[in-house]
Amino acid sequence: MRFHKCLLDDQIFRRNAEFMGVLKTLIASSVFLCVSAANLYADDELVKSFASCAGRYSAEIEHAWLLDDPNAKQYEMKRKGFVSLLNATIESDNAQHVLSHRVNAKHAHSALLQTGTFGSDAATSTAARRTAARLLYQCNLLLLGGT
Repeated sequence: MRFHKCLLDDQIFRRNAEFMGVLKTLIASSVFLCVSAANLYADDELVKSFASCAGRYSAEIEHAWLLDDPNAKQYEMKRKGFVSLLNATIESDNAQHVLSHRVNAKHAHSALLQTGTFGSDAATSTAARRTAARLLYQCNLLLLGGT
């Protein structure tokens, strides 16, 4: 018995494969972020927040450059603010963990931005864009005059 190649089956397979790739990326990013967060001390929540926000704004800058977004300068200013706050609050004994957390937050936020912009599934793209926007909103609340 010979099976004929069906165009519909190929489309379904490609869509499921793409969705699984996005899902794997988001899960891996979440795991890396959780691992780096566990390395920070429990009483360093503010430092962790500054590191996360600096990483998120780094991802926003790169994404803005990619899309030729005029908001790139604004993102750079906010990232500089978070880097300054981070440098003022970091301690030498946890600096390596803080940097790791910042890089992992950047990677996770970058995955959200890529899914939100280039994802083919409308529901997943919308969820990724909303999550990225919510995380930036939370970061902005940490800055004086932020929102």
